[in-house]
Amino acid sequence: MKIFYRSLIVCMILGLLGLFVKGYLYQKEIKENQKQTVCKYVLCKTFPKTTESFFTYKIDNNWYKNSYGHCPEDSEKKINKYFRVYYSSKDFSKIVVDFSKEVTDSTEIVNAGFSVNKLK
Repeated sequence: MKIFYRSLIVCMILGLLGLFVKGYLYQKEIKENQKQTVCKYVLCKTFPKTTESFFTYKIDNNWYKNSYGHCPEDSEKKINKYFRVYYSSKDFSKIVVDFSKEVTDSTEIVNAGFSVNKLK
């Protein structure tokens, strides 16, 4: 029975280590192949114990809708606002959104692929 519990603990430790390595490699890929554009914060989905934020952005004439982490504080006020997004040039679905950098320049937003009608 002791062997079973030791094996279970080892598996849990390896699983946690795997999650840390996966997160590190995700961030490393974005840092090494970093590009940036503007994204629109469109939705905060609420689950029983967590939240998830969704964004739309355009890269190479293709629109992407992707989630990134938890919703920011005061997320209701930030919905339909534009933020700086950093992504991997190898995998456009790997993103990091910088909520501290809200984009308000309409020229930059339009150049990122959003229409003037969607600005309002």
